[in-house]
Amino acid sequence: MMTIRATFLTISVFVHGYVRSSTPRLFILVLLMVIPVVIGLTSPVYEMSAVFPKQFLLPILTASAIVLLVNVAVFPEFGSTYLGLTTIQTLQKTLEVQKDASQLFLTYRNCATSDTSGNSARKKPSLKDLTEAKGELRKKVTECKGALIECSFELAFSVLAPWELKPIASKGIKKLVANTLSLVGVCESKYALLGDGGATGNQGVGKKKHNEKKRSAEGANIGQVRPRKEIESGDQQLLRYLLERVEAPLSDLQTTIDRCVDVINTCVAYTFDVSTLPSLKQGKGTPRCPKGILVQELDVHIDWLENAIEEFSRKSTEALEGAAIQETNNPEMIDGEIDVMPRDEIFLISSFMLNLRQAASHTLDMLKHSRKLVELHKDRKEARRIWFPMIKLRKWLFSGTKDPESLPAAKRDAYLREGGDPDDDELTSRETLRGRKDQKRKKGVRERVADFLEWASGSDDVLYAFKLTLGVMLVTWPAFVSGWQMWFYHNRGLWVGLIFILVFENAVGPTIWIFFLRAVGTLIGSIWGYAAYEARNGNEYVIAIMILVGMIPSYYVQLGTRYTKAAMICTISMCVVAVSTHLQTVPGSSQENFTKRAVTMLIGGAAATLVQMVILPAKARVRLKESLASAIVQITKMETCIAYGVDDTRNVVSTPRLFRKFERAAKKAEAALTSAEVFLGFTKQEPRLKGSFDTQEVVYKEIIFVLRQIVDRMENLLQMRKAYGSAVLEQYNSLVYGYRRNVAASITIMLFACHEALTTKLPLPHFLPSARLAHLRMVIRIRQILLEEDEQQERGELSERLSISAGARRRALRLKFLSWNASAAALEECIEYVEELVDLLKMLVGSNEFRSGLLHGPTCKEYVEKMRQQRIGTGREGLEGDKKTLSSMAASSFVGKLAKMRGKEEDKSAEIDIPNPLQRIHSRRAVAKMGRQRDTAVEGVQEEDR
Repeated sequence: MMTIRATFLTISVFVHGYVRSSTPRLFILVLLMVIPVVIGLTSPVYEMSAVFPKQFLLPILTASAIVLLVNVAVFPEFGSTYLGLTTIQTLQKTLEVQKDASQLFLTYRNCATSDTSGNSARKKPSLKDLTEAKGELRKKVTECKGALIECSFELAFSVLAPWELKPIASKGIKKLVANTLSLVGVCESKYALLGDGGATGNQGVGKKKHNEKKRSAEGANIGQVRPRKEIESGDQQLLRYLLERVEAPLSDLQTTIDRCVDVINTCVAYTFDVSTLPSLKQGKGTPRCPKGILVQELDVHIDWLENAIEEFSRKSTEALEGAAIQETNNPEMIDGEIDVMPRDEIFLISSFMLNLRQAASHTLDMLKHSRKLVELHKDRKEARRIWFPMIKLRKWLFSGTKDPESLPAAKRDAYLREGGDPDDDELTSRETLRGRKDQKRKKGVRERVADFLEWASGSDDVLYAFKLTLGVMLVTWPAFVSGWQMWFYHNRGLWVGLIFILVFENAVGPTIWIFFLRAVGTLIGSIWGYAAYEARNGNEYVIAIMILVGMIPSYYVQLGTRYTKAAMICTISMCVVAVSTHLQTVPGSSQENFTKRAVTMLIGGAAATLVQMVILPAKARVRLKESLASAIVQITKMETCIAYGVDDTRNVVSTPRLFRKFERAAKKAEAALTSAEVFLGFTKQEPRLKGSFDTQEVVYKEIIFVLRQIVDRMENLLQMRKAYGSAVLEQYNSLVYGYRRNVAASITIMLFACHEALTTKLPLPHFLPSARLAHLRMVIRIRQILLEEDEQQERGELSERLSISAGARRRALRLKFLSWNASAAALEECIEYVEELVDLLKMLVGSNEFRSGLLHGPTCKEYVEKMRQQRIGTGREGLEGDKKTLSSMAASSFVGKLAKMRGKEEDKSAEIDIPNPLQRIHSRRAVAKMGRQRDTAVEGVQEEDR
């Protein structure tokens, strides 16, 4: 009998663990399944009756009915209003960042220009604020998409259904934010060339928010890792001149976008019952939603924006063509001519122009859909109705999770197999599907068993379920021993198993954190429940009032803070201690129940922590590396899509299949980077034998930032190609495919080296191909092709007044060439960030550089000069000054070398020329060798002085 119970408990806990890890959306379902199983199978009851199901079904069903009644009839909180408000706030925040980026980009003089909307009272933007706003915009997009998904899965009482806002709340906002992030990236490149131009008083504006924090010596070296941007060597005078010419078209288009986004917000507020409108306009009071909107007025705004986009394309192109043709009176210009052929300054201008034009196009699409929403609202005569959820089970199951602790473990296939998981495009052909089905049919029982064992051995979900099952059986085994069963029941041993299930998470760090939160919540709740019972010696009215008072702060913490699980367990504990003592479900006083509740919590949590740490530990640091490696694999796939056609001598036209493949890889890369950010937060919550993780944490933060920048630039690159095409690929690919191949190969090799360094922990190769040089050669080759082509055309038109170079410039400024210019700017920044990624990984795993000899180590003359500088100082001040000099020299090393300075006079300071990851294997022999070299150098200096 006991064996049968233990078997059923094992199966149910294993199923709970597997479903919980593979599909976190079903956590509540499997939790409600496993709780009665644990309670029923560990209790001493041997006969089953109808009372046992009622003890679980009636409370759960009653509570669900009360919650449904209150939320629908008493305090209805339908999600349509929240969805509309979230959409408006996201659009307004995006518009704010976009306007600041436009204003900062057009600041090319020594004084700041006026706001594009004519509002001089507005705060002057700074690059620091814009870079910080990029993370906020990503969070806003996630919140908006999450609100849309949640509203689609619940009841709504409104005129329009929540999913009818999807073209704005999901697709439109995502595209608009992507272009806005690209505008901020262009401002960063412009700052690298011109600085802030007097618009801000901040010097050394950092890239990220965490650059402003205090860092350790290792973290300070990150600033030296960042490679020099190619744009820094550009022509400042040329860029200022081009900015002056395109300032008016950019400002006019930005003003039009500003007004049209306000119209979109008004339409969303009107159709989705939002009472007030957030606005960037200055003034007192909050604008309220209008009671009606004329469709004819929306048509006017749509026509206005369409004309503005066409006018912007014409004026901006004419402005740059005028710069190429007309001569200037500026004596600094060579021969009075402007070079607008493919070069860094043109890349920068083209990138901002086309991204702003794309933002206007997406605004136009959202404005047209807003008109449709207003028409639907009028056609339905503003009559509300109940919209039942449109649930697509598969989409709901894999749409995401609310708690970061329930994040699924990173899949091993994404980084262990070459090329990662298979793409859907590779499986779409009917022949491939039929071939796989035939192979499955031909497989015998033995092969199927082998496949199952291979899948189980490599599945993180199965591993998690195994550890959870093993831990639960370890803490509940006394319930299956006849002599200890009653003791286990009276001492509430089943609570240990339930707490183990609630505390056990996917990694060591989350388990320790959840254990701490639940322990604090359990102690507070148990103390309050004990006080509620002892207040009037078990009076039921006092118990009810005390529990009600205790629930108020507990529910506030649960709903208003991120400590949700601590508040939940606090509420449960106060009810369990007070009510179980009053009802005497188990014999014992309130003090005994309080003690049992606290002790079982500590035992269950400690057991979960030990199992997670001892039995095949899943460390957050390992999960972090797996997530980053998975992101690099997906970025490599994105690069493959960008480099499409490098092996084809014909001209290339991008296909929708290629765009779909790129979008899938981009989504997976974003998901992997989100997982990496979550696991990075958990690295502080788990023990580490090698010492503090703070120095490496800074490097991993920088790596995540760099990978996000690469993903953003690649998305912008393909978005430009998808919208406007690429003249280079469509007309000249047969002439430049070899150069494109070199660029793609260099980037792929560098990404592959970074992936292998993360997964194998081996040092990076000393020599890696230069993607920057390959990209420069490609740009030069394209300039030559354009000049040669126009030279041939100009030979037959001798009467033409325009010079050969001017004709080539006019041709280079067509829309498709502007698109290629913007794509080239994004690709150039991708290359720079890939180089930075390589240098960051060198700080973690090192590189196979020369460690001795004349090729890498300091020469004898340098050693002598160093010792002579040490002898110049008198007394301790001189020694301390030399130490500061040496430490600052060591801190400037881009590979993060540490200079350990010893303060004793008899042991002069010595620099250990070994990177941080390799210092743990620094042998005594090497130390002795360095000491002998130092003594020899000192004797040589003394002889020279004599």
